[in-house]
Amino acid sequence: MRGHWVLLACLLAGSAAGAISAADRVKPGRSSPDAAPAKQLSNRELRYAPAPAWVLSPPQASQAPIPPGAPLRMIYADQQVRIGAAGQESHEAYRVKVLAPEALAAGNLSIVWAPANDSVTINKVAIIRDGKAIDVLAAQKFQVIQRETNLDQAMLDGNLTATLQTVGLQVGDELEFAVTKVSRVADWGEKPQGFMQFPLMGVRGAWRLRVLQPKNSGVEFRVAGDLPAPSISESADEVERVYAVSDPASVILPDGAPPRYAFVRQVQFSGYDSWAAVSRSFAALYGKAAVLSPTSPVKAEAARIAAETTDPARRAEAALRAVEDRIRYVYVGLDGGNYRPAGADDTWQRRFGDCKAKTVLLIALLRELGIAAEPVLVSTQGGDGTDARLPTPAVFNHVLVRATVGDRQYWMDGTRLGDRRLADLETVQAPWALPLRIAGATLERVSPTPPRYPQLIQAVNIDASTGFDKPGRYRVQDTLRGDEIFGIRAQLAGVAQADANRMLASYWRQRMPDVEPSQTSWRFDEDHRLLILSMTGEGKVDWEGDDKDGHTHYLFGGGFPPPAEMKRPKDQPQDAAYATDYPAFTCYATTVRVPAAGKGRRWAFNAKPVNRTLGGVDYWRASSFANGVAQMVKSRRVDVREISAADAAGVNGAIKTFDNNKSYVYETKGMGADVFTPKASGATSLGSFDDFAGAAPPCQAQVGGLVR
Repeated sequence: MRGHWVLLACLLAGSAAGAISAADRVKPGRSSPDAAPAKQLSNRELRYAPAPAWVLSPPQASQAPIPPGAPLRMIYADQQVRIGAAGQESHEAYRVKVLAPEALAAGNLSIVWAPANDSVTINKVAIIRDGKAIDVLAAQKFQVIQRETNLDQAMLDGNLTATLQTVGLQVGDELEFAVTKVSRVADWGEKPQGFMQFPLMGVRGAWRLRVLQPKNSGVEFRVAGDLPAPSISESADEVERVYAVSDPASVILPDGAPPRYAFVRQVQFSGYDSWAAVSRSFAALYGKAAVLSPTSPVKAEAARIAAETTDPARRAEAALRAVEDRIRYVYVGLDGGNYRPAGADDTWQRRFGDCKAKTVLLIALLRELGIAAEPVLVSTQGGDGTDARLPTPAVFNHVLVRATVGDRQYWMDGTRLGDRRLADLETVQAPWALPLRIAGATLERVSPTPPRYPQLIQAVNIDASTGFDKPGRYRVQDTLRGDEIFGIRAQLAGVAQADANRMLASYWRQRMPDVEPSQTSWRFDEDHRLLILSMTGEGKVDWEGDDKDGHTHYLFGGGFPPPAEMKRPKDQPQDAAYATDYPAFTCYATTVRVPAAGKGRRWAFNAKPVNRTLGGVDYWRASSFANGVAQMVKSRRVDVREISAADAAGVNGAIKTFDNNKSYVYETKGMGADVFTPKASGATSLGSFDDFAGAAPPCQAQVGGLVR
């Protein structure tokens, strides 16, 4: 069990992570109670003391029978939160019974906290055996270590980890653990926030969330799903809410639905009364951090850019390039840095920063260049259903820049690499965004836009002209786009050329097992942010048939698999939407040069054109056949994040008539010119290798140039 709060990748979401979902899913924010710990210790040290007086006894265990073969029995999982004027306290406790050897890992206890704001008190670790409690802490204490668990991802959060391996735990024992965390409020006006996820699966045990808040504190609560109504009581100064379930049944979630449909059995609370309040709070932080000193080197950099060009678009591109190329990415969560951005001048001097720091620096540069820009919070992990949540910054984990150049807006992400042209920047993929403005801003829906470029384009040229029983000569090219190409480039550029060739040969053998590479190469297109991997070699050409009945070859990648049927079991909600794989976009271009046709035969090519949209997916194919060369280009592009249940039913109805026939070339009886079926479906040229590795690959409706 890991009872702790872990910062999300780049920004600010203090989320729980642990083996026991209900006990671990409270997101307590970064604040503290009115009363400081009695013993004045450094926050880097663990305290050992009984639970605070405000904490109630654990919930009563259920008497439901244990499922046969269960390795562990949850007796109770309890989370209690007390919100004070200076912040909040969180008490977590659980008790489990070990029923099988594989559950003995429950004795590996671990706690993670941020000493810049949090102090942690261990209240209890006990083994209950034969009805008697054994105080583990009488003989053992946690070991505190500083461990940057995400250092390989360039993240410095300053968190501490405390671990304890429970001595003597045996099958049949019960293990009880309790810990209290005190979190001090940030000085920029952060509000209380948190949530608890009750179990979605049917799990035996008692689960409880108890929240105490001062009267008139303004903290709101929202419940998602089938939780019973809370019991609410008041004292002279506080309001108490208790949410409790015992032996919950499994939640029936709809298969294939967008993430928001899984937001059930959750309790969320927040002290922010509106999204505008969240916007204002963070706008002040970002505004202050973007202020430059009179002698700022950032001003000098802006002056250098301004002297090179008067074109606002070129200036914006130069500013983005400076932040991407000259400031390396390092997440800094030390001393409250998970919320507060570093100053633009500090980031420029350090030459490193996270998404917050890079955003502030880019905004400072753009404003010096006379370009309007603002920071915008988004979620890189989907964000679906944000509009149904209470206002809270915890639903976001990233921040980027929205700049206005001329009459267009551009989304700029300083944590990326290789962006060179504004025209190539894609719209942010997050469904919701929150601009940070001093006057406040509302949550904005970001409509999906069709991806402009394929993430993968594979061009294949097969020269099979030497004969049906001879190997074909292959030329293959993969053009890749996306953030991962920089890691691939680093691997290839970081080794000797011979080693790089071996790596590429291995890559191609996996991609095309029947082809033996004779030469490989790669290049990186800096201007267009793409990586080109190439191979030539020899290999088997798949011919069906024989000299008597004629030969047939199906072009590599020449057909579309039909959409999968979208159906759900009867016990699931039938009206839920279906998620797509947006923004997937792939393109395949294949050229085959055929041998001379057999005696009394000629060549024919069947490749029906395709240009249709089904279930938010664009299917497109063009082809041509002339002078013994068959060509085909096809693409599949997903334009929307989800489709309705009604649209899904329409897709299901269209599957039977979906054209999943591959493009194929075949020998047919007769003399004279080759046959292209249908006659009017093809273009005379479909794009060259250079075209498919260029700035405007012919992968949708525009084609031009021969694949050769």
